[in-house]
Amino acid sequence: MTKLFQPCHSEVAEPQQDRFMHNLVCCPASGSSESSHLSGGRTLANLTDGKMLKQVQHDKNRRGFTLAEVLITLAIIGVVAAMTIPTLVADYKEKATVSQLMNAYSSLSNAYQMMQAEYGVISTWGLPGTASVDENGDYIYDLSSNELISTRLQKYLKVSKVCQEDSTYVCLNRNFYNLNGKLLHTAGDVVKSSDTSAKTKFFLSDGTFVSFGWFSGISHKGSIWVALPDKDVISGKNRFYFEISDAGVRPLGSSVDTAKPASSNHTFEYYCNPSNENDNQGFGCTAWVIYNKNMDYLHCREKLSWDGAHSCKEAQ
Repeated sequence: MTKLFQPCHSEVAEPQQDRFMHNLVCCPASGSSESSHLSGGRTLANLTDGKMLKQVQHDKNRRGFTLAEVLITLAIIGVVAAMTIPTLVADYKEKATVSQLMNAYSSLSNAYQMMQAEYGVISTWGLPGTASVDENGDYIYDLSSNELISTRLQKYLKVSKVCQEDSTYVCLNRNFYNLNGKLLHTAGDVVKSSDTSAKTKFFLSDGTFVSFGWFSGISHKGSIWVALPDKDVISGKNRFYFEISDAGVRPLGSSVDTAKPASSNHTFEYYCNPSNENDNQGFGCTAWVIYNKNMDYLHCREKLSWDGAHSCKEAQ
C-alpha cells in the first residue's frame, strides 16, 4: 500500500490510520542526517511505485505530429474541399432558385386570379393583338393590351418599381444569356423590345423582375417572363416564362406543350435542351422547375422527359 510520510523530530509519532491509507510512516525532519533515509535503510526511490516509473517512461516516448504530417493532412483536406464545396454551393443555389420561382409563380397566379375576378376574364376585355401585318407585310405593333394587363395586375402585387425606360436592358441593366450560354444582350443596351413598353416592366419587392411579352387578340393569350435576382439573366437558370389566358398563369414547357409543334411552342423537349442551338433556349424549362422542384436538366438532360425520369436520381 502507498505510505504517507510526515516529518518528525526526536520522537517518532504514532502511526495513524485513516480509511484511505495504512502503515503511516514518519520521516526525519528536514535538515536531519537521516532526511535522505527512512527507517530500515530504505530510500524514497526504493518505495516509489513501479507503475509510476513506467508512466514517466511512457510520457517521454510520446511525441506530437511532425510538420510534414500536418502539411500532408492539410493538403488532403484542401483537395476534398475543392472537390465537394462547389457541388454543395451549386446544389444550394439551385434549391434557392426553385424556392424563388415558386414564390414568384404563386404571387403572379394569385394576383391574376384577383384581377380577373374584378375585371372579368381577359378574353372579354376586347384587347387587340400586340402585332398585326399591314398590306406591305410589315408588322404593326400595338402595346395597349400589354400595358392594360400589366397596369391592372400590378394592383394586386407588391411592386417596388415600375420601369421608366422602354429598353428592358437599360431598366434591368444586366447581361442576357440563353441556356447555351450565348450572350444575347449586354447590360445597358438601349435596344427597345418591339413588344413591350416601360409600363409593362416592373420589379417586385423581393427584387424579381417582371415583363410582359406578346398578346394575341385571336387566342387571347399572352406571355410573362420573370428574372430572379442575380448577377446576369440566363434563360432556364434565373429567367422563366409563363403563358397567360382566361385559365390563369401557366408555366411554359409542361407536358401539355409536348403534344404541340415544337416550332410554335416552348416545349421542354426542344426549348430546355442545351444541345439545341436557339436564342430562345431555356424558355421551356419553367414547368419542369415548378412541377418537379429541381433543375436537373442542367446535369442529366438526356435522361429526363415528362414520360420518363423526372430527376437524375430517378434516372440512375
